[in-house]
Amino acid sequence: MRLYRRIPAASGLGALVAALLLPLPLGAQTQPDEHTVTVSATATVSGEPDRAVVVLAVENFAATAREAAAENARRTDAVIAALRRLRIPKENLQTAGYRLDPEYDYQRPPEPRAQGEDRLIGYRARNSVSVKLDDVRRVGEIIDAAIAAGANRVNALSFQLRDMEAARQEALRQAVEKATTEARTVAAALGRRLGPALAVSTGGAPVIQPRVAYARDLAVSAATVAPPTPVLPGEVDVSAQVTIVFRLEP
Repeated sequence: MRLYRRIPAASGLGALVAALLLPLPLGAQTQPDEHTVTVSATATVSGEPDRAVVVLAVENFAATAREAAAENARRTDAVIAALRRLRIPKENLQTAGYRLDPEYDYQRPPEPRAQGEDRLIGYRARNSVSVKLDDVRRVGEIIDAAIAAGANRVNALSFQLRDMEAARQEALRQAVEKATTEARTVAAALGRRLGPALAVSTGGAPVIQPRVAYARDLAVSAATVAPPTPVLPGEVDVSAQVTIVFRLEP
């Protein structure tokens, strides 16, 4: 059973009680007939990520499209073979993108008012491979192996929870608990008792994922001995929101 840590949130109690003196409060509001109270609450839980997704890429340049594509294919095959030697399952490898683009060099005209022209200078090929890891401790090892095999870009690195739904359900349970507590407090402040829930709606705030994105050249000279790439997974936060309409009893 996964344990999630409750993230402290600022209480809306003071705002809710103060809002009773104002028309149309935002947090918890009594309906015009004063027989119901509506409360909204959000809760967030935090867990250690148990999945990582790394997007590696091979980028190269050549004079012709054929040469650029051929060299890119050779280097990408070498990267995939290196990952397979590290026992990355085939189903955890996926092509994330491929581009083959012409590149031009703008030629300035000799005359100030003359129109310049673009001269084709070659082609750039980019092939991205997504790697899914169920052991986040191996991220640095995978990046280092891919670079040694010919990858020269790390386009993205993200951390996830394999059982995201369990985390969302826990956040939802905490949100309901918080909303009920606040509604009970509001009812008591009005001299009423909190009745049953009449309507419930739920929602989820975006998941906050620790993420590291790269867009830089990571080529390493064969003569250079680089230290292992350090990676800190951090935590993944998952939020859920609930809105409940309660009946107010005398």
